[in-house]
Amino acid sequence: MHVTLLDASSPHWSSEVERIGVQLGAGSNPTLFPYHFLLVTLSKIGGYIAVFEQDGRRIAAGFLFPRHLTAEDGGLLRTYTLRYHRLAAPQAPLLPPNPAPVLTAACEAALGSSRVVFYDPNAEHTYSRSAQMIGPVEVGQPDEAEALALRALQQEVWGSPPEFLYPADIHSQEFAAGASFVARVDGALAGFLFGFYRFGGSPLPASWAAHYNGELRLESQTMAVLPAYRGLRIASLLKRVQAQQAAQKGISLIHWTADPLQFPNAALNFGLLRAVAYEFAPDLYPFRNNLNRVHASRLSLTWLIGSRRLNDVPLVGSRAEVIDMRHRPQIARVNNGLYSAGLTIQEPLIAIETPPDWTALQQNDGEQALAWRELTDNLLQHYIGSSEGKYVITGVGADGERRFLLAERVSPALWRRLGEPAA
Repeated sequence: MHVTLLDASSPHWSSEVERIGVQLGAGSNPTLFPYHFLLVTLSKIGGYIAVFEQDGRRIAAGFLFPRHLTAEDGGLLRTYTLRYHRLAAPQAPLLPPNPAPVLTAACEAALGSSRVVFYDPNAEHTYSRSAQMIGPVEVGQPDEAEALALRALQQEVWGSPPEFLYPADIHSQEFAAGASFVARVDGALAGFLFGFYRFGGSPLPASWAAHYNGELRLESQTMAVLPAYRGLRIASLLKRVQAQQAAQKGISLIHWTADPLQFPNAALNFGLLRAVAYEFAPDLYPFRNNLNRVHASRLSLTWLIGSRRLNDVPLVGSRAEVIDMRHRPQIARVNNGLYSAGLTIQEPLIAIETPPDWTALQQNDGEQALAWRELTDNLLQHYIGSSEGKYVITGVGADGERRFLLAERVSPALWRRLGEPAA
């Protein structure tokens, strides 16, 4: 048995994702992860594609997901979940009746000092329903029926075709995703949130390293709330419960991506959850759907669990802080809508204007939506970063109907303030 492990540094990464998708029937295979996740996110969280061959023929494919990290013999031992997919006949008969031992052994040998847990998405799985009442909303892990219903809920929110939906079994105990929560209102599903463990990531500012462990993190992948239940602050509750669970597991860093032009999300992420963003990727995801009708550029957000910024915000009753720009003339505006965009501003605080309603703009005026995306891509690429002279997005602002992302110039004092641990 021979296994080849690939990550995004491989020149064949994209073609292998496409090839495996064809071999496994992407679009009609509900156990296969979406193409955009495998292409962009799997490697980012520290995962791999595994291609198994015997006698020169492909017999199976798999995806290695970070599972947990343990201290052992003075070092850190990584454990992965091998999500196994058997290829179609005639190759399949070459596999033994129980392929787990040989496949995990091959992966462990290729990885070196790591452990691998075998997982078959087509096997029977167990689910562990839980519930925590927060006002009128119940938040907890899904049962099997709810896990199955989440695919339909994803499709309802984004209008995505089947190949862009996540498998239902990722919410099982055996797969052991990094986070899986649903929100219930009067017993009905109102929203969901799930994510995956992540090994490492971008280096942390020096003043953060002493308080926040960057070896094992959480990648918060997808969250949605049905329109009928918006206004109950369900998104905030899901994220805060996620933070509570992460802290219990010793995780102090949570990341996720967000469209910089969706102002309601920016108000939640920066104005209420107090996350920050100093990484930006233009045209990150190769998909189109009802909420993404032009190329899908994304901010990468960092959430410091246990920081004063987060802990000072009550779990319930809090509102997003939106700065009234009419009373803050010292904040330098780098663009005036689609006009007068400047790349030479060096003030301590800057504001990048975004559309007031990005979803409606995409639906009603595709040309102007593309112009907004291209303009803000240029501004974010120029200003946002973690090095000296760059800016970190820390808040949001408004001037009447106009909407802004607010960013602060990088300095050691800024990193210390953003990362100050709670007392």
